[in-house]
Amino acid sequence: MKFPQLKHLIESYDRFVITCHETPDGDAVGSEIALYHGLLDLGKRVEIINADPVPDKYGFLFEKGTVRTIDEIDLNQSFADTALIILDTNDIHNIGTVGTKILPVTDEYFIIDHHESGDDIETGRVIEVEASSTCEILYKIMRELEIPVTRPMAKALYAGVIYDTGCFAYPKTTAFTFQVAEDLVGRGADPYQLYSAIYESNSISSLKLQSAVLAGLELYFNQQVAVQTMLKETLEEAGALYEEADAIINFPLRSETVRVSVFFKENTEGLLRCSLRSKGNINVSQIAQKYGGGGHKTAAGFKAPYPAEEMKRLILADLHPYF
Repeated sequence: MKFPQLKHLIESYDRFVITCHETPDGDAVGSEIALYHGLLDLGKRVEIINADPVPDKYGFLFEKGTVRTIDEIDLNQSFADTALIILDTNDIHNIGTVGTKILPVTDEYFIIDHHESGDDIETGRVIEVEASSTCEILYKIMRELEIPVTRPMAKALYAGVIYDTGCFAYPKTTAFTFQVAEDLVGRGADPYQLYSAIYESNSISSLKLQSAVLAGLELYFNQQVAVQTMLKETLEEAGALYEEADAIINFPLRSETVRVSVFFKENTEGLLRCSLRSKGNINVSQIAQKYGGGGHKTAAGFKAPYPAEEMKRLILADLHPYF
């Protein structure tokens, strides 16, 4: 038995709350929906509660009301005899208000994730940093625990896999990833439908946002580092949603010379985040951890503790040794 801790957790509780990191992405949402159905099929009582709303483009994966934000629930209810399962992050500070309002009043919490971490984790966990995605890990868990992978679960898991592998192009994509994808397609995941929903459903306002951000592209270190900035004014002028900026970080890496892409993005409340992507041997996860964040060697991020211009100066200094 590869997952004895998780098997014991599932056997020990009848009620579960599932959550993920702030600003949920495809892997986070896919893993939540797959685990939700898996636990329901075992006869458990299950809720998905997130700090932030799920982007509209993932709405096809679940029925309305399946995923709620913490603002939509009654916090006076009891969470006794409840286990909290945290997906796609190993940092309890990265689950937002779920971490401050729900985690302390549940009996136990458990982490399932594939990101590197600089901190010791003192709770039950399944963390496989070599996995392409949390959805890939959940697929293994379902098969190991003999939980049938139904069509809704297959769709959700496949969506997470293609999101976190960049459609099977990122470094952690392995032969096993393709085996997982093949099996999920056989169980009802439609590759074209899922690709179209995730990558071909952007609004016109998102195109305007991308254009505005790319217009301000800055290049450093002989055009090997690209820096983009999206302030809340840019977001508002484009009329776009914050989550519609997710793909912008990847655009500069399509250039032959760019090895690192840095994206500062501010939401409508003024909260600034920094996303980092890299090619080759540049470990952006180490940089993100320095500022309280984390991620993978080639994809990481953090909440910026300083204004954009100051953060840009610091990040460029951190990258200087590579160039």
